[in-house]
Order: sequence, then C-alpha cells, then structure tokens
Amino acid sequence: MKFGLFYEMYVPPDDIKDPGAEARIIRETVDQIVYADQLGWDYVWLTEHHFLRQFSHMSAAEVLFGAAAYATEHIRFGFGLALTPPKYNHPVRIAERVAMLDCLSNGRVDLGTGRSTTPAELLGFDIDPDESREMWEEGLEAVARLLAYEDVSLDGKYVTMPPRTSLPRPVQKPHPPLWVGGVGPGNAERAAKRGLGMLFFAVNTAPEALAESIAAYRANIGDAKPYAGGVNNQVAGFVNSLCAEPEKRDEVRWLAATKMVEHTRHGSHFMTTGWPDPDNVPASYAHVFQGDTMDFKKAIEADPDAVAQGILDSGMVAAGTPDDVLEVLQRFKDVGVDQVIVHMQMGGVPHDDIMKTIELMGKEVLPKLRS
Repeated sequence: MKFGLFYEMYVPPDDIKDPGAEARIIRETVDQIVYADQLGWDYVWLTEHHFLRQFSHMSAAEVLFGAAAYATEHIRFGFGLALTPPKYNHPVRIAERVAMLDCLSNGRVDLGTGRSTTPAELLGFDIDPDESREMWEEGLEAVARLLAYEDVSLDGKYVTMPPRTSLPRPVQKPHPPLWVGGVGPGNAERAAKRGLGMLFFAVNTAPEALAESIAAYRANIGDAKPYAGGVNNQVAGFVNSLCAEPEKRDEVRWLAATKMVEHTRHGSHFMTTGWPDPDNVPASYAHVFQGDTMDFKKAIEADPDAVAQGILDSGMVAAGTPDDVLEVLQRFKDVGVDQVIVHMQMGGVPHDDIMKTIELMGKEVLPKLRS
C-alpha cells in the first residue's frame, strides 16, 4: 500500500487579514512536500479550486509541483483534481503543464481530474452545471489523447482544433496515470470501465463504507476501454489525520477533530450556497442537498463540538499517537485500497503540527503497513 499527502491550501480566518499569510502557507507546503519525500511518502496530491476564499487558495498546483520537483527524488506529484471542462482549462494547456512537470520530475506525475461541485467555480467560469459531467469527459479524453499521441485533432461539442502536437512530450508512456475523483459504486464502475484510477475523496465516512465501491471497481476494471491506451488499476481512500507523541495524544486528537469540522463547514458552505435559485438546484448537483452532506452540515451548525467528538468516537479521523493512526489506516488496507491519501492541513492546522505528523507517520506508521 502507498501513502500520499493532500492539500487544498486552507487559509484560516485570522490569517486572511495578514497580507503575508497566503505566501507563507504556500512556502510551508513546499517545505512539507520536501520533508515527506525524505521520510518515504509516496505521493502528494494538490487540488485545483478557484474563488473559494479561505477554504482553498490552491489555484495553480503545477507551480508548487515545479518548485518541489528539483528538491525531491521519489515522491509522485498528483493533480487531485485538475478541472478538465474546457472553460476552466483548454485541454492543450493541461497536457502541456502535465508533460512539462513529467519531464521536470523524470516521470513522477499522476493526473486526477474532476468538474467541481461549487456554484462559485461553475458559474464563475460560465459553465452550465448540468453539462459539467459531459464537459469533464470531453476534456479528459482530449487531454489523454494529446499526451499519448501526436497530430491530434479535436472535434467535440466544447472544443475543436486542427491536428496539432502538444509539447513537450511526457516521459511516461502512453501518458501519466489517469484518475478521477468521486464516491459511490456508480462512480467507481464508470471509472473502471474507462481504465481510470479511483480517488475516493469522502471525508465523513469510515473506511469500511468503501467496500461496495471497491468491489464495483474491481468487477469492471478487467474490461476497461481506456481513452488512449493506459489503464490505471488503483483505488485510493482519503482520511484526515494528525499524529503526536503519547503525552500530547488528547490534545492532537481534539485539534484534528475540530479542524476537520471547521474545514468541512467551509467546504459544505461553498457547495450549498451561491446557486441563483436555491429551490431549483441543477439536477446533476441535487445530491449535494441530500444524505450525508446536508446531515453533516446541519449537525455542525447545531453543535460543532458534538460532531468533533463523534468523529473521534467513530474513527473517521486518524489522530493521536502513531498506534492510533496505524489502527485507522489498517482498516483502509483491510478493505483493499492501494493508497491512503492523508489530509493534514484541514482547517488551517499549524505548520509545526503537520511536520511532526509527516515525521512520525513516516518513521513509525508507514513502514509497518508496508510490511
């Protein structure tokens, strides 16, 4: 099993007022990536978001990856997720950035893709929410072909182009591994049928809840029909985590749970507000207002400390001593994930706490799970 870090670049409310806070957090993130490489971590995943003030200031992941590429040797750089609807990013521009980073890092790039779930981003880029899935797939297929082949022409609904060869060419052939983010058996089945790795970015579920989706993925991956020849047979789980020495166990567990609540509160706010007609949300995003997402949002609004305690009691956060973290990550291994992606910067966790977690997990947790 492999292990990755995840970042959305949360900027805490108090830091928003500090003109140097964004720059400091960006530089700290690069330092954390370099340290993780030294301690044997396998991946770092950076998302792409726009306009989500405080929740995510990660708008140009490739720039951070470029800064880290020459200071690291082993860690892989995962776009998690790059937005492929062409109004966000023309497919040629994604292919160029990915290939440039693949050359710079000597073949250490993975490309996860998505379409966004917030009206701030969708409407900010003039994207019809009910067409966003179709846009995502057209953009993804175009990127895969541009990375794998030369003299590619595009004749789609959303982007057209005469035959062109995007440059530079990637190191990995036919292209860097492709992933898609999502949750649920239906998404897993769709990903497998296209040969895409599956990133289960579910923040409020236990590892065991992934079992059905993983089974759906494994049942379909053998018959994959990839866009451009490459099949990425991998699934990754997601967990929020912090780790400390035994004497700080209670303190770090409460910090992790409360910061997870803070982060989730802001994320759900951006997902559920900003629609022009809140009573008539586009059909493809109506699920946001149903089930776990809204239940979690309402519970946080009612009693955030109770939600934090429930998170600790249920094991939805891997927090405490290395043994505490090991216990939760073992559950991911038991359900058959190929990688656990760990989010430490949720809600603005301080830099020193993240560095300590990277160190303790790298030295005392990851080796045990690999063995």
